[in-house]
Amino acid sequence: MKGLPPFNAVAWTVAAFVIAAAPHLLAMPVWLAGAILAVCGWRLLAAHRGWRPPPALLRLSLTGVGLLLIIVAFGGFWGRRTATALLCVMLAAKMMEMFTMRDLRLVASVCFFLIATQFLFNERLIYLVYLVIGSLVATIALTRIQDMHARTGQRTRKAEWDGVRSAAILLLMAAPVALTLFALFPRLAQPLWGLPDQIMDGRTGLSDEMSPGSISNLFLDDSPAFRVEFDGPPPPPDQRYWRGPVLWNFDGTTWSRPFFSDMPSRQFVPEGLHSLVYRVQLEPHERRWLFVLDFPVRGPEQALISVDHQMLNRQPVTTLMQYEAVSNPDFVDMPELSSNLRALATRLPDNRNPRTTALAAELRERHADDRELIQAVLRWFREEAFYYSLRPSPLGRHGVDEFLFDLRSGFCEHYASAFAVLMRAAGIPTRVVTGYQGGFWQANGNYLLVRQSDAHAWNEVWLEGSGWTRVDPTAAVSPARIEQGARSVIDGPRHLLDLDWIQNLRNRYDRIQHLWNRWVLGFDHARQQRMLERLGLSGMSTERVAVLMMLVLLLVSGVLSWFLLRPKRARPRSEAERAWLALLKKMRRHGLVKQPQETPLEFAERVAGRGVEGAEEFAELARMYCRIHYGDRPDETSRFSAGVRQFSPA
Repeated sequence: MKGLPPFNAVAWTVAAFVIAAAPHLLAMPVWLAGAILAVCGWRLLAAHRGWRPPPALLRLSLTGVGLLLIIVAFGGFWGRRTATALLCVMLAAKMMEMFTMRDLRLVASVCFFLIATQFLFNERLIYLVYLVIGSLVATIALTRIQDMHARTGQRTRKAEWDGVRSAAILLLMAAPVALTLFALFPRLAQPLWGLPDQIMDGRTGLSDEMSPGSISNLFLDDSPAFRVEFDGPPPPPDQRYWRGPVLWNFDGTTWSRPFFSDMPSRQFVPEGLHSLVYRVQLEPHERRWLFVLDFPVRGPEQALISVDHQMLNRQPVTTLMQYEAVSNPDFVDMPELSSNLRALATRLPDNRNPRTTALAAELRERHADDRELIQAVLRWFREEAFYYSLRPSPLGRHGVDEFLFDLRSGFCEHYASAFAVLMRAAGIPTRVVTGYQGGFWQANGNYLLVRQSDAHAWNEVWLEGSGWTRVDPTAAVSPARIEQGARSVIDGPRHLLDLDWIQNLRNRYDRIQHLWNRWVLGFDHARQQRMLERLGLSGMSTERVAVLMMLVLLLVSGVLSWFLLRPKRARPRSEAERAWLALLKKMRRHGLVKQPQETPLEFAERVAGRGVEGAEEFAELARMYCRIHYGDRPDETSRFSAGVRQFSPA
């Protein structure tokens, strides 16, 4: 219909929006994502049928409904996920009035910003493909919109392909500018701003509390938690305990951190003979803790080591973080235990788990020594019918009693909690440590991959002369879990992604992700300075780096400008044309240059008038070229090309 944009321009713009919004739609409630896609479908149908825009009152009403849906889905307008969902809803509302070139261009342009917002949530390598495809389709949409303005929107197949090719060329030309900005844009040692915890939408990861089922839920998540590179060989699997939150308080169901857990440690941990030096690539988990082996000697500058030897970052980890740490596994933690800490580490809620309390009293009568009592409990776990299970039954008020004497089947948090209660009831100070255990050693990449499914819980008991000592009751029940990893406890694949060959593909892909994290996401201020040092530009201030960036941008812009503005030389389309140009090049070497206004025969006459030796041969070649080029005599092409090769003016 006259006055309405053509279908192809609308279709490319809607496609650009759907691709840009795809990751955000997957994170929304299904009904909200469905409403947005329904509006997109209506806009395509309207472009196909030639419908006019709906009345302004209806558009305003539907926009208000969209805002109401955001409030229902997210409880307000605050938070990153809510903000991106709101942007998607508003762009969908814009579709209802997207009937002019200005509106089309606006939606296509905002798609670039919508693509960029996805990197607030995830920076994995796979999203580079999303970035390239989304940017390409949005650029195609802009070229089709501009084509609509210039040529009223051709719909031929050749025109569509030309639009795709033009968009790809534009993106390729933007790549040198993007690489220059990436490498030379001044990076500060610390970010300009931070994000408060309240606006973070929670990621899967360890919590600061532990209750039945809290860690077993992580077993279903195979996404990477962190990667580790060691200086030297890695520790054996039974020593790969990655320390996270340390839990002291127990209310009968849930373990939690005490009030003093964020206080810095007063114990100095020295380096020892068996100290480990390693570097960690930590995926964002929106918590403060950094994972280290026992016991951390030092870590990144902005982190502290707490009283229970947990490493805490100054701010929540909201982007990929790389840090180096040193740990001393031979350190003795708290050789002397104060009365206050002893009371806290043996405290149990009243009127809970009477059978466990009675068992602890019986064990204490038989084993006066704490070490003997601990070994007796571990032997009981090992020899009796206890099982390691991902789907334990729910527990009631006396959950430890039900687990130890009735169900006897559970995940690591069940065993760690039950063991801690049993030890405390026997008067042995005990606490629960959560973190990760094990990991997959990437031999070709020479690093350890620790996934969310490697989340684990274990215990530390305080023993005279040894301080806090690690005890893992899960190892007594399922040694394979510790030696071979979390997946070893499952009989057969849980789903298609658990097949061995798919796991191998995922592990190989993670090697590429590891390099992406190191060289792209990890390109911070320190790496930028090291790059400049290798270029002989060490010690440059931020201002000088900015000046260098501007100079390189000017150089890149100059090269691109020359490429765009240089005279276009028509490429010969036939063998005869190529041979004719080669002949003219031979004549130029002898000072005989064909003028643009001259025909081949006129040039041959001028050459003959100059008395050049070989003028008659040149004239015959000129006549032969005219017969081929203008007289449609392709049969003479081979003879003409051979004559050109043999011709040599004097």
